[in-house]
Formats: sequence, structure tokens, C-alpha cells
Amino acid sequence: MTGVLKLTTLFLLATLVAVSAYLAGFGVNYFLARQAPAQSGATAVPPKFPLMWEAWRLLKDEFYGDIPQAPALVHGMIRGMLQSLGDSHTILVEAQPAALEQNNLQGSYGGIGAKVEVRNGAIVLLPFPNGPAARQGVLANDLLIKIDEKELTPEMTTEDVEVRLRGDIGSNILLTLHRVGESKPIVVTIKREKIDIPSVQYRLLDNTNYAYIQVTLESGDTAKQFQDALNSLKKNNLTGVVLDLRNNPGGIFPDPVLEIAGQFLPGDSPVVLERYRDGSEKTYKSKGSQLAKDLALVILVNGGTASDAEILAGALQDSGRGVLIGEKTFGKGSVQALHPLSDKAVLHVTVATWYT
Repeated sequence: MTGVLKLTTLFLLATLVAVSAYLAGFGVNYFLARQAPAQSGATAVPPKFPLMWEAWRLLKDEFYGDIPQAPALVHGMIRGMLQSLGDSHTILVEAQPAALEQNNLQGSYGGIGAKVEVRNGAIVLLPFPNGPAARQGVLANDLLIKIDEKELTPEMTTEDVEVRLRGDIGSNILLTLHRVGESKPIVVTIKREKIDIPSVQYRLLDNTNYAYIQVTLESGDTAKQFQDALNSLKKNNLTGVVLDLRNNPGGIFPDPVLEIAGQFLPGDSPVVLERYRDGSEKTYKSKGSQLAKDLALVILVNGGTASDAEILAGALQDSGRGVLIGEKTFGKGSVQALHPLSDKAVLHVTVATWYT
């Protein structure tokens, strides 16, 4: 595994940890809102909804402290409403982390090719080897002071910085850096390039004909990466596969899961059943090219194996195709539709439950 791959993998995992604090194993179906059967019963405005405005007027007229600006206040109201549902997966994701989430699920983004860390309250850059930032002279542990003309502030999170560093491929960004040992700030202009996020890592286990394949996320490019990995590994007279789904929080559904399952299962094998609130059901079936249908298989799982990764592990176990090794998985068992709101925040809504 190259240094680029290792650093990029670390970047992906860091981003996932930051986002998963509130996503908790998100397993989304981007197109479910269009694909799911129509739900019965129109949603009317509750008859006591004016109570909210009554409470708001009292706060506005009498609250002693400062009242938050409209976006924060409205998001607070939404979160209160969601909390009353008792579903930890129906959540509101703010605009910036939602943008990062979308980039990660797409499998690539326009950026400078650097990992962002917070150390002692300062933002540190760790450029990927041969990436745009590294080629422009950015060194590991350079402190980021400004992005374009905007100074960084102590309250900025890594997500805030990541969103500002990302942008359209081919666009320029101006960074002001502080480097240990240099008395003056360093200013560099970097052209954003396409940065791919690998979601599949693989290697041949030493002195064996067995392969190790790790899937860290189901993104838009995961199925192709998985097939490429199998094609490369099968040149070594492959006997079996160790499939590592530990700490995989899921991602886009259904295509990556169905295509990966289809590498091991016969065509049109049942993978997962979704049940909607009106009682209707939909069965998803495998559709991969069966490159590994005759290979021995074990699947590694743990408590961080969630959503799409759980679906894949469950399908391979229930079919008798592979053996699970590890710990009890996350246990999410539900599907979320993503609804972008007018302020670019995204509402995750649980719309179905799934069953192996």
C-alpha cells in the first residue's frame, strides 16, 4: 500500500469520525424518496401548532439573554420536533457537515489534497504526497492562518476548514501559512484538483493465496473499486477472501451493496427486504458479476459495522456463503431518505426498516 493510499485512508477515516458523531452509522438511500411506495395519509398542520408562535412571542418579548439568530433558532425548533419522534437516525445535519457527507458519498471532491487536524487550538495541514498542496510547497505540520482573505478563528472546527478548502475542480485558493523556523508568513496559491477517496483497500496475505479486502464506506465508486480489486487479486491464483467490514458506517444504498454481494452470490439472490410504514415491502437482489463466487469467504465485523455494511454481512451469512468473525454489529436496521433544505442543511428521515 503506498504512502498516498495510507494518508488518504487516514483522511477518510478522520472525516468519518467527525461526521459519525451524529450520523451514528448512517445508511442512506439517495433515491428512496422516489422509489418507495406512496405513503398513505396526508400530513396536516397540527391544530395546536400556533402554540409554537405563542411561545416564540413570549421569548422575544421577555427573555433576559440574547436570542440566537434565525438559522440557529429554527434549527433548534426542528431538532426539538425530531427529538419527539424517538428515532436517533431522523436527524438534522448542518450545511457544512452535510456538504462533506455528500462529497464522501460521491467518492471524490475538488480540493488541495491535504488532511486537516486541530492541534493545541491551531489548524495543521498534512499534505498528501504528490497532491496539489505538496506540489506548491506546503509541508507537513504547516499551520493554516488564512484561507483567501479570511482569518481562521479558534472556534472553527475541522469541518469548517474542510468546507472552505474544498471547491470546484480547477478553482484557485490562496492559503497563508505559518511554518516553524520562518519569521514571515508563507502565502501559496493552489489550484484545486479532483481528490479521490478510496473506499476499498486490498492486498494478498503474505505467503498465501488468500486476499484481504477492506471496505471502509459505500460511496458512488465503491462497487467499481471492489471489482478492480478482485480482478487484480485473481491474477494470483486466489483461493479465498477475508472481507473486512469493521468500522464501516454504510453509505449510498442500494447499488454498492448489491454489486459487492453479487460478486459472491448467484445472480438475483435476495440481499435485503425493506418494509415501509404502510406495510408494503420491497426485496433487493444481487447484481454483481460473480467474480468471487467460488472463493472461500470470511467476513470481519464489529460494533462499528453499520447499515449498508450490516446488510452485506447479513446477506453473505444468511445465504451460507460466508462466516462472520468478530463482534455484534451496530444494529441500525433502518433506512434514511435525505432531504436538502433551503438553507443547505439536510434532513435525514427514517422511511423504512430493513430485514435480512
